[in-house]
Amino acid sequence: EPTVPAGDRKVLIVYFSHTGNTRTIAGYIHDMVGSDMVELKTENTYTDDYDTLLAQIRQEVADEYCPPLAARIANISLYDVIFVGYPIWYYQAPLIINTFLESYNLQGKRIIPFCTSGGYPIDKSITILKDSAPQATWEQGLRVSGKNSDFTKWLAGLGFRNK
Repeated sequence: EPTVPAGDRKVLIVYFSHTGNTRTIAGYIHDMVGSDMVELKTENTYTDDYDTLLAQIRQEVADEYCPPLAARIANISLYDVIFVGYPIWYYQAPLIINTFLESYNLQGKRIIPFCTSGGYPIDKSITILKDSAPQATWEQGLRVSGKNSDFTKWLAGLGFRNK
């Protein structure tokens, strides 16, 4: 049973997924909320080799390098609520999330972060991301570890209810 936002808000899920875990969680939220969904992609794809990827991530963080987006979302002004999903990489969101947040006017939009992480909490990543979109309203985020998260309770706490 999909949930709908209270009122008549247009909802978008934007996410970055490297291994597919965040894509899966975005799909769960999409099924419950009935939103539009966009996967963020970098112009240059990341390697699947763990050690090489970790070195690249560390370098991006050290350089504060935000990789360019492969495509823009043309109609972002239509959305009032934007779920932003990402894995935790090197204690924070991949910097493509900062690229996304800095690429649009998110004044007055509700940003609802969610992340996939085996161990690191979501709090530090949200603190960092807020600097990229201070004009947005940031909501309570959700860290998903495994498939045991209570999406229904989290969404209800954000004002989403069953249809």
